[in-house]
Amino acid sequence: MGVSEPGEIEPAKYHQLVITDVSPIEFYPSDVKTINITIQNIFGYSAFGVSTQIDPSKADQIKFTHELQKYIANELGPNQNITIQYEIYIKDNVAKGTYYIPITVLWSTVKDGTVKRQEDLYIGIKIVENPEVIKINTVNITTIPEHINPGDTFKLKVTLKNIGNNKLNQIRAALDVKLPFSSVGTSTEQYIPLLETDRSEEIIYNIQVDKLATSRLYNFNLTLEYKDYTNRLQTQRNSFGINIEELSEIYIQDVTLDPTNLNPGSDGLLMIQVANAGTNGIKNVRVTISGGDKILTQTQNFIGIIRPGASESTSFGVNVDPQAKIGKYGLNIQINFDDANGQHYSKSNLYIMRIDKKDSIIPVSNENLSSMFYVFIFVVMSYGIFLVAGFQLDKRK
Repeated sequence: MGVSEPGEIEPAKYHQLVITDVSPIEFYPSDVKTINITIQNIFGYSAFGVSTQIDPSKADQIKFTHELQKYIANELGPNQNITIQYEIYIKDNVAKGTYYIPITVLWSTVKDGTVKRQEDLYIGIKIVENPEVIKINTVNITTIPEHINPGDTFKLKVTLKNIGNNKLNQIRAALDVKLPFSSVGTSTEQYIPLLETDRSEEIIYNIQVDKLATSRLYNFNLTLEYKDYTNRLQTQRNSFGINIEELSEIYIQDVTLDPTNLNPGSDGLLMIQVANAGTNGIKNVRVTISGGDKILTQTQNFIGIIRPGASESTSFGVNVDPQAKIGKYGLNIQINFDDANGQHYSKSNLYIMRIDKKDSIIPVSNENLSSMFYVFIFVVMSYGIFLVAGFQLDKRK
C-alpha cells in the first residue's frame, strides 16, 4: 500500500513500531550526512505497507534534503526490523543542544490496506561544536593599567591563538562597546589578515570609561569572524568581564572641637564630618577613635549609609579626666565601611587634641561680685570721710 492510496488513516492507539537505533547521533554545524534509522515491529502480527514521512516544518534547524516520504516495506513481520536512510543538512548557525525530530510512520493491519494506522516516532540529534571549525582560542585578556577607575582611559589587549590544524584568513574581531564605555582613537573592529596554526596574535582596543560609571564588573562580548580551510565564513562569540574599581570614595571632611581649649576636668564635644566623594553609595559606616583614654566618653559611633556626593556627621562626648596630664594627645580616627559590592574597607586619620593648664584667675560668681562692689564703695566713702576730717582739722589749727 502506498502512502498516497485512498483510505482513512487512524492514529495508532498502541505502539506497534518503535525506533531501536539511530546513527550517527552527533553532528556539527554545517554537516551534510546520512542518518540511519532502524524501525522494529514489536507486536506478534505483521505490519503491511509500511512507509515513513518527514514534516520539514517540524525540523527547521535540521534540513532533510530529499525523499521526505519513503515506502520501506510491503510487510514487516513480528520482531522484524528495517533500516532507512535520510540525507540531512545542519545549518551553520544552529545552537548546540539535542533536537528531537518527529518521523511519521504509516502502516496497515491487513494486507489490502483498508485499515490504516499512523504514529509519530522521534529521533534525537545532538549538535556539538566541531573542533575542526572552532579553531581560535582567546588565551589572554589584560588591561593597561591593571586597575581602572571611572573616567580612566585604558588599553584592552586580547591575545588570540589558532588551535586548529589549518591556517585562518581574514579574521575580524568586533568588540561590543556600550555605555558607560566608548572607543577612543581606535575602531571597535580589529583585523588579522592571517593566523597560522599554533600561532598567537594580539589585538588592542583603546577604551574610555565615563566618569560617572558605577563601579562594578562589566560584561564585554567579542565576536570573531574568519574564513576556515574550506573558505567558509565561521563565527565565534566570547564573553569576558572588566572590573571598574571605586574612586577614593570616603574621607574626613571636618573635625570640630567645642570648646576649642580643653583643661583637666573640662567637658566638650568632638564632631566629625565624613564625606563620600565616590560614585557609589557606601553602607555600614562606622567611626572608631582610639587613643582617647581619659578624654572621650565613647570610642565608636555608627552612621549607616552615605550616598554619593553626600556627607554625614557624628559626635563624641569629651570628658577630660581631672588627673589627665597636660600636653598633646594623638587620636586615631578610623572610618570603617562596606562598598556597593559588599567589600569591607577602612581608612584612618590622625587628629591632635591638646590639654592645657587651668587659668590661675579664680572665677568670680555674681554674689561675690556684688559683695566686692559694696566693700569697694565702703572703702571709697571711708577714705573720703578721712580726707574731709583731716582737712577740717588742719583748718582749725
